Amino acid sequence: MTPAKPLATPPRAPPLSTYACQATDFKCVSHPHTCIKASMVCDGIYDCTDHSDEFNCSRDLAAKTVGRPTTGVGVGVGVGVGASHGSGNSFKRWKKSWRKHQPWHQADKQQRVGQPKAKGFFAGMTQPSVYLPPLRPTPPPEPEVPRDYSLKLDQQSSKLHVGESTEVECYSSDNSYTNVIWERSDGVPLSANIRQVGNRLVISQVTAADAGNYVCKCQTDDGDLYTTSYELAIEEEPHELRRPKIVHANVGDQAQLICGADESRQPTYHWSRQYGQMQPESYLLSSELSLQDVQANDAGSYICTADYNDGESVDYPSILVITGVIPQFNQQPLSYMSFPTLPDSAFNFNFEVTFRPESANGVILFNGQTRGAGDYIALSLKDRYVEFRFDFGGKPMVVRAEQPVELHEWHTARVYRSRRDGYIQLDEQHPVAFPTLTQVPQLELIEDLYIGGVPNWNQLPAEAAAHQTGFVGCISRLTLQGRTIELMKDAKLKEGITSCKPCAASPCANGGICLESQTELAYTCVCQQGWTGRNCAVEGTQCTPGLCGAGRCENTELGMECLCPLNRTGDRCQYMEHLNEHSLNFKRNSYAAYKTPRVSRINVTLSLRPSSLRDAVLLYTAESQLPSGDYVALVLRDGHVELIINTAARPKPVVVRSQKPLPLHRWTRVEVLRRQGESILRVGDEPEQRAKAVGGPRTLSLKTPLYVGGYDRSTIKINRDVNITEGFDGCISRLYDSMRPVQLLAAIKDAANLQNCGELNEIGNNDYDGELPAVPVAPTSNSRVAHREEEQQPYAMSPCANEPCENGGTCTELEQQAVCACSLGYSGKHCEEHIQVSFNASFRGNGYLEVDRSQFSSEIDQQYTSAVVVFSTSKPNGLLLWWGQKSGEEFTGQDFIALAVVDGFVEYALRLDGEEVVIRNGDTPVDDGQRHIVIVKRADNTAILEVDRISDSGETRPTSKKEMHLPGNVFIGGIPNISRFTGKRYTHNFNGCIVFVEGDAVGQINLGKASVSGVNVDTCPVNDEALGGTEPPVV
Repeated sequence: MTPAKPLATPPRAPPLSTYACQATDFKCVSHPHTCIKASMVCDGIYDCTDHSDEFNCSRDLAAKTVGRPTTGVGVGVGVGVGASHGSGNSFKRWKKSWRKHQPWHQADKQQRVGQPKAKGFFAGMTQPSVYLPPLRPTPPPEPEVPRDYSLKLDQQSSKLHVGESTEVECYSSDNSYTNVIWERSDGVPLSANIRQVGNRLVISQVTAADAGNYVCKCQTDDGDLYTTSYELAIEEEPHELRRPKIVHANVGDQAQLICGADESRQPTYHWSRQYGQMQPESYLLSSELSLQDVQANDAGSYICTADYNDGESVDYPSILVITGVIPQFNQQPLSYMSFPTLPDSAFNFNFEVTFRPESANGVILFNGQTRGAGDYIALSLKDRYVEFRFDFGGKPMVVRAEQPVELHEWHTARVYRSRRDGYIQLDEQHPVAFPTLTQVPQLELIEDLYIGGVPNWNQLPAEAAAHQTGFVGCISRLTLQGRTIELMKDAKLKEGITSCKPCAASPCANGGICLESQTELAYTCVCQQGWTGRNCAVEGTQCTPGLCGAGRCENTELGMECLCPLNRTGDRCQYMEHLNEHSLNFKRNSYAAYKTPRVSRINVTLSLRPSSLRDAVLLYTAESQLPSGDYVALVLRDGHVELIINTAARPKPVVVRSQKPLPLHRWTRVEVLRRQGESILRVGDEPEQRAKAVGGPRTLSLKTPLYVGGYDRSTIKINRDVNITEGFDGCISRLYDSMRPVQLLAAIKDAANLQNCGELNEIGNNDYDGELPAVPVAPTSNSRVAHREEEQQPYAMSPCANEPCENGGTCTELEQQAVCACSLGYSGKHCEEHIQVSFNASFRGNGYLEVDRSQFSSEIDQQYTSAVVVFSTSKPNGLLLWWGQKSGEEFTGQDFIALAVVDGFVEYALRLDGEEVVIRNGDTPVDDGQRHIVIVKRADNTAILEVDRISDSGETRPTSKKEMHLPGNVFIGGIPNISRFTGKRYTHNFNGCIVFVEGDAVGQINLGKASVSGVNVDTCPVNDEALGGTEPPVV
């Protein structure tokens, strides 16, 4: 493996040829959106930038070049190869010499016949149009940086069921690409369903015979062999699902669910829930599950998984049916329920009520200030019309819905107020706005909130209701300020109510189980196998445990669908797909969620490449998960881009629409802005479109994530004005929020069903590394479009401005580069890799671990102390261990013991009662990259240092104190602010691998579990993971 040499940049690039991926093409491993023709694989030419098209080939170089047209040969160092005749593409491909590359200063001495000097071991066709770099002055030699060839896996082991699939990636520790070979450790050839693709081991539809260890190997040019292993375990017994048991309980009662497993086989138990959350503090590891004070949201399917000793695993489902959930108001003579007053309602409030009326008149909801007077809000029926009556400041007002309600049918009324604006909406009717308020009156509510009626009609002001009559019918759902109220549990008083029976009419067909629920129909159905849909009337598959593997299953009107997490794809999330950071592909049920955008000045920019122009959601963020409140939506409607923004309870949103439809299969830049209440939409090279709401500007209130390419339909009910529910079909790239780039993968909060975007592959003399072209449109676009695209790019910002560090990492700037300090448990350039530190740890930069002192000794004052450290490093200076004052305290002369590498040798220092001693082993250099064993001991004021079995000793001057005071935790590998903490004794944290640490109390220490904090710590490379022997050194 020869390190890549920098190439001189020519003054102008040769023309590019655009090549679209075909179904029969080979996809480059590191850039799967980049394709080459199948005939280019294993032809002795590197066409993929990662060289994956030439991996694992049985090459006969001479045979490969026979029949390939050539027009000119260089001086024995390479062959220029042209495209095949009739291909339709005219592009230049270069062939590398199979001889080992010479250093640049040697290669530069060779010269092509009749041509100026050309750098490197390359030769091309001698056509007049071929560009050859000009002769440049000889640059100074660059220092060679040794490569770290040790190997890593993205997963060390897997346990799969028969028929499942997975992929394992093997890569070098320094994150550069490495030629590897996958083999079974027992020497048996890979089975037909297991193959190597690039550096990945692809396992499809695994069988029991595939179980075992697989080895990834890499051999360097110098003959060194590096290996790492992956263990595949197969769970042969199928995961069986029994028929569900039906358990009934009344609301507020205790429910007991029994597993039903064969207890004679002594299984282990675990309870889970198919949808929703388990009750807090439920004990999940018993054969019985006890649920207390059950409510509407406790109804549903519960799964008891029994694992038997012979490996069989069986799911025993139970369906909990809760009755008495929905209250009915008969008004014989009075019926009502009371709740705490509407909270935080002085200037903004919203509520929703779902009801089924049996009478044309009656008070549905009331909340007042004082008995019979003051401010109030009231929702009621008058001659089947829903009315909202209110008094915010001495001026009673009435707002009425457009159309009357139908008796004995379910309806939902929504009321929303924001300062001077407000509206009422019934079902899907148009919202009706409040009368215009010239001021912003404050609403003062003090009394309880009532639904269904009131205890005494004297509590209502005369203008609050047209009739002093309570509501007759059922109320299934109440939300206050965006929170769904548990009607039977949260009520302070319940008077004269009975149980509504929404399941009495048996709405669930084909044997479905009806559950009373606080929804807009007051029930939900649990369907039998083979049926799905709201009422189990549609033939199809429904969700069952484990059906979507690592994904989430959702039932729809037409069946079930799997929502796959990142890097998973397939109809059951059964395949792995490594996603590209630069662009993502979305489908009907895809979405990616990012942090909420800034509301003071909305400015979101993205590039779109649609695969179809059907109506779709492109962006969505809102004040509430419910379909009310403020929101911003960018949609594709009739092929046009449309921006919809609504604020402050206005009945009609502001809509801005592009002039032309989006072009199919081409990149178009779209920018969304909101300034001073004005909505601005910029699409491609069109003139920007603007629109503004009537009246003064209102501030947006946004609380949900920013959903891109779609939205999570399980948690978000999109606003009715949008009137589009499908996700985008196409690719999205270059997302910016407030002029700051958003990392498409690293910044994701939640996502489903994302795939790689199939790009256009541009082939030429310049390497193509997966980045979108500077102008993300077709090459035939005019220069004005290109210039406009460049103008839309954000200004250059500091390296840390876009928060590149993930998972709580801290960003600092070093030589105009962003450097991430990763929290314990994370690694990688951007802290993007999840790791599990155990007994060994690798440290870089300012890395350290703070280990709980109890691993060494629980005593603060110690007469005897000892420790063992096994490590390897190539750095001459670094602190291995410090035990002294508490974390964060400055050194002011406290007792301590310290172990460090100083100028390439081990140094042991201690301080006791103001007296110090330093012991140095000058016989054994330890900065050689080899493993070294160090043992330190202390008794009273005497210290012993042993390095690789060579001992040195020393002692402090005698003191009256024999016990060392060590109140702090033990720092391994370094300390934050090391100079201040050690009194300027040490200035460098350790860089290298600490393979083994042993303390007095527990012996060998699991560093990952014992650490209370840490930064920039990874696992050691494979060859440093274990000691050479089976027994630890004896202290």
